[in-house]
Amino acid sequence: KDWDKLLDLLPQLQKHKLLTVEEFEQLQRQVHRNRIVQGNTEPQHLLAIWHKVPKYLQRDAAMIEAYVHNLIKLGDHDAAEDALLRALKQQWSATLVRQYGYVHSVNATRQLARAESWLIAHPEDPQLLLCLGRLSLHEKLWGKARDYFESCYRLQRSPEICAELGRLLTALGEPQVAAAYFREGLLLREDS
Repeated sequence: KDWDKLLDLLPQLQKHKLLTVEEFEQLQRQVHRNRIVQGNTEPQHLLAIWHKVPKYLQRDAAMIEAYVHNLIKLGDHDAAEDALLRALKQQWSATLVRQYGYVHSVNATRQLARAESWLIAHPEDPQLLLCLGRLSLHEKLWGKARDYFESCYRLQRSPEICAELGRLLTALGEPQVAAAYFREGLLLREDS
């Protein structure tokens, strides 16, 4: 699992046709994804890793998600937001929209407004509603956050949304309702 050395071997594997095209692409995807996942030491190092990813893989939602996840962990929210917006402009991805809810933009009001504009084309996307709830929380818009979380809950019940609702309602002073959501979330997690 020395992904850097394996990356160096990829051209030789391709040149000598030791793998089928599908096997090579799968290995290439695995190598780059693992390099991104492990490249969480500093933003510049992660950026250097990202630049070695082939262009066609830089458009892959799972690859972008791994990259953005690490950018957020490293605190580079500006780069994370840029990467997500570029990707979402090309192709809608609920997975990437979910990540957008974790980005702390320097202009959070604009970030929330941008995400709300996506509701026109994706009004019943639970990941977008979850994202909007989180962005609303970040802006301390408690009522709006509650509305988005409850809309998400109606579309797709999950332990995650139950936990979000439970935390919000606890903070709003509704412990009995919060406890019911926490209980449901635990039951949903147990069933999965």
